[in-house]
Amino acid sequence: MARSRRLGIVLIAVGVMGLLALSLVGSAAPWAVPRRSVAYGPGWGPMPGWMGGMHRWMHGTGRGWAGWSAPSPSPGAREVRVVADEFSFSPARIEVPVGETVNVVLVNEGQLPHDLTIPSLGFSISAAPGATVSGALTVERPGTYPFVCTVPGHRAAGMIGTLVAT
Repeated sequence: MARSRRLGIVLIAVGVMGLLALSLVGSAAPWAVPRRSVAYGPGWGPMPGWMGGMHRWMHGTGRGWAGWSAPSPSPGAREVRVVADEFSFSPARIEVPVGETVNVVLVNEGQLPHDLTIPSLGFSISAAPGATVSGALTVERPGTYPFVCTVPGHRAAGMIGTLVAT
């Protein structure tokens, strides 16, 4: 009994020393080593998989995954409002005239951050929960352009829509 107790105390001491050593010098895992990075800003370095995408989205200051952003709203332009919620856009189909600048207004009525990204047009606006953001958009060619929320998992959950330029 005394021998197993001593062994337990030794194992606990070794574990505590190991944790202390790791906290002083850092972990060997590349995503757990604090560092400053141009791509990610101050703090933690590259993260694996969807965590890296979420990190880029959250710290992209209004940009979707691809880093696209929308021009500032155009004064006097017609507004096209889209409401984002968990996990849908309303309306899911919007129409804009070809060649006319419109202000796309994203109203986030959800509890999570959302964005409206049109990959084929390089357009993206993002809004924190309860926020409203807008950006100018001019579509030069008629067509149908899908838009999505690029927050990880939101597209798969149904946050998709269609912009039709006529």
